[in-house]
Order: sequence, then structure tokens, then C-alpha cells
Amino acid sequence: MTRTNKLLALTLALALLATGCSVDTKRATNVTSSSATLGGEVDCSFEGAGVIWFELRESGSSAWQLASGKRDVSCERGDRGTIGFSNNVKGLRAGVQYDYRLGAARSGGGPALHTTPARFTTRRFDPGLNASADHSLSALAAGSLGADVVRVAFEIGTPAASMRSSIAAIAAGGARPLLLASFHGRLPTQADAENLAGWAAAFGPGGSFWAGRSDGHLAVQQIEFGNETSYSHQYGDTWSSPSYAARARLYATRVAQAHFAIARTGRDVGLLAQADDGGTGSANWVNNMFAAVPNLDELVDGWTVHPYGPRATWKPKVDRLVAQTAARGAPANIPIDITEYGLSTDNGAALSNNYGWPANQTYEQAASALRATVSEMRMDPAIGPRLRLFMVYAAHDLSATRTTSERERYFGVLRSNLAEKGAYSAEARRLFGQ
Repeated sequence: MTRTNKLLALTLALALLATGCSVDTKRATNVTSSSATLGGEVDCSFEGAGVIWFELRESGSSAWQLASGKRDVSCERGDRGTIGFSNNVKGLRAGVQYDYRLGAARSGGGPALHTTPARFTTRRFDPGLNASADHSLSALAAGSLGADVVRVAFEIGTPAASMRSSIAAIAAGGARPLLLASFHGRLPTQADAENLAGWAAAFGPGGSFWAGRSDGHLAVQQIEFGNETSYSHQYGDTWSSPSYAARARLYATRVAQAHFAIARTGRDVGLLAQADDGGTGSANWVNNMFAAVPNLDELVDGWTVHPYGPRATWKPKVDRLVAQTAARGAPANIPIDITEYGLSTDNGAALSNNYGWPANQTYEQAASALRATVSEMRMDPAIGPRLRLFMVYAAHDLSATRTTSERERYFGVLRSNLAEKGAYSAEARRLFGQ
């Protein structure tokens, strides 16, 4: 601590009954594009009591905002060591520099004093990689490519204890897991939704899985609720079917139940909900979600969308997400999370389809397409400031090269044996390094 900070701590000690309790900020942790965990501590040397809290502002602004509740702290006679104090703040703007400080005052009132501000900058966005059904192989692929986030799917009712080996493999490669709670072709029960509390308690920040480990900074920050539930291919209906509206309503209800179950654990794990209209062009999905849960926007940590294809396809789809959620009153600071985007390539071999891209793309062409797409999305004034996760689909091919023309077998960033796919692998590695 510098001489200035020591004097400041002494001044703050006076605010805490002048008995020797000093207060200081710590480095912000778990900084993402829209959130950060602010840190501080009280150093107990003698008896003392007071109230402390966090304040936050965008750098350059004079307007400090309360960023936590006010917490009573007390150093009893004989106490030694420090009392940690932290708070996770959400709804921050991507790529923005923030200042934060601790305020302190006597328990009975009196003037507030503040520490010298600390500073952090939110990430612009978090690119990552989708795992395949082979979690171990995907973890190796992610480690090889330098991915910081790995989206990994588990059936929604899976016990947390059964997930430990997969989470450990991903963390061993230095990546943070993004958990996908899957329920293909069906809707989850309330018990399924509330089971996610067990995932949060085990794998969220401070969760039981991380006890005694040195990589707790890789704790799960979000759980994605379902995969393409707003699409028709799993359910055999259309956007105008009564079953489609009913599905959207029940989906939102289950999101709310999962949210409150996770909140009861005390773990800071957010839920990602689908605001993807499935390519229908209809607002039926979003409208029916909000009809069932009018405050859904207050319960979600991000809106997910899978905008495969060239600009003429992805931009209208993401623009509709923005417009449809805004029409229901959802604020524009909710992140947009692209949890799947990819290109199928077997280095020039003709495949069955490629979502509007040439079906015979080379690795070089796929690399150029990926680079251009990410750049265009980030530069888009309506999308770029909200873009957070960009998860490339997928870790590795599912078949050896030239063994089939089925497009779904060749979305890998690496080949099926984890060999490089030339320029495409290099481009993904560059993306993950940002």
C-alpha cells in the first residue's frame, strides 16, 4: 500500500470509530463484456464497527452510482486479518472503462469517506467454442485452439455430480464452461428447471467443485436454457400453431422457475434465454414468452440466437431479436449471445448444404467468411455494442475427411482426429486470442 493509500486507510479508520479498521479496494475479477466482480477488504487491527459499500461510474463521469448494498462490518477485540467484501455488478456496457471505490461511514451515521478509485475495462465480447457430444475430445480441441469459453451440453435433469469430469477437462485447458441445459423435442418439468440450482451451486463462482482448486476464476457464469426450442424442427409444428404459442409460454415459465431456484443458491450464475424467432419472421415466440412472464427481461442474463449464414440471413434475424424484445419493453443493455455460428467445410468437397454459403467451401474460404461475419456483426451499430458471446460451432469434425457429403459432419474447427483445418483453424485461433 502506498503512503497515500495508508493515509487514506487511516482516514477511513476514523470513519469506522477511529479504532484501526482500514478499508481498501481490490482488483476487479470475473470481468466480462457486461459484468464484473468488485472487490474490497477491511483490515482488522483493533475493535471497530461501521458500514461500507461500493460505488461505480464510467471513467470520466462525475456521477457515482451505488453498486452494492450497504454492509455492516465489525472488528471484535482480538480479531486479526481481513474481512473480504465483493459484489457482482451487471448491465455494464461492453468495452467501457469503469471506476469503482469503497465508501465507509460510522454505524450510527456521519459523513461518508471514500477510497481512491480502482479501474477496470469490460471486455468487448467473448468468443468461444461449442463442444461436441464427446466432451473429452472437445476439451482437447479447445485447449489446442486457445478458446476461453466452451459451450457444453447436458440433459437438463443431469445431476451435478455426473458433470464433474467434463467440467474438469474443460477447465484443465484453461476455458470457462458455458453450460447448455438441453431438452430436445420436449419441454422441461419444474423439477428439471429447478435442478439447475444444483449446477450453479457446484460450478458457479465459489461453488463446491472449485473448493481446493486453483482455477476457480473459470467458474460457470451462465447457463443456457434449451437449444433452439423456438424452432419447429424438434416439434413438428409451425409458428402459427397453437402448440408453438403454448411452448413459448411454458418455456418462459420454466426460465423463471430456474432463475429463482438458482438465486436461492447465492451463486452468481445468469440464465440465457432464447429470443431467436427460428427464422420465421414472426414475433409469436417473444410475444408469448412475455405474455406468460411479463418481467422476463429482468430474469435473463442474455438473449440467445443462432444466426447461421451470410449477412443477408444473419442480420435480419438478429435485427428481429432486437426489435421484438424492444417492443416488449426489454432494455437495450441486455447482451446478445450468439451461442452457435459456424461453417461446414471439407476443404472443397461438395456437401449437402451450408446455410447459404457455398456447399464446397475450402478452408481458406471458410476462414474469410468467418472473419468477415464477426467483423460485420461487431461493427453493426444495433448489434455490435450488445454482442457478448460468439460461440463457434464446433470443436471438431464428426467424420474423417471425404467420407460423406453430410454437412453436419464437417462443422469442426479441427478435423475429426484434431488435425488442423488450415486457414480455418488459424482464423478461429486468432478469434479466440482477441
